[in-house]
Amino acid sequence: MNLYQFDEHWLGIFGTALVVISYVPQITHLLKENCGEGVSLSAYGLWMAASALLCAYAIIGGEPVFTALQAYHAAACGIILLLSVKYRRSACPIHRAED
Repeated sequence: MNLYQFDEHWLGIFGTALVVISYVPQITHLLKENCGEGVSLSAYGLWMAASALLCAYAIIGGEPVFTALQAYHAAACGIILLLSVKYRRSACPIHRAED
C-alpha cells in the first residue's frame, strides 16, 4: 500500500459521525434547560425539508447509507423544531443573562 493511499470510506464514516454528534448539544440543551431561545425555526425547517428530499432521492437511488444519514438528519431537525416550538417562550439562565 502506498503511503498516500487511504480507504476513502473513512471519510464517510467520520462525516457521518460528525453529523450524528453535531445535533447532540442542541437537543441536550433544549431538553435539559427547556430553552428554545436562539433557535432559528426557519433554518431548521429548511434543513429538515432538504434532508427529507435528499432521503427520498437516496431511497430511489438505492443508497442505504446515504438514506440512513439523511433520515437521521431530518429526524434530528424535526426534534429540534418540535422542542424549540414547545419551549419558544422560555429561556435558560444563560440566555436570560444575554438580554
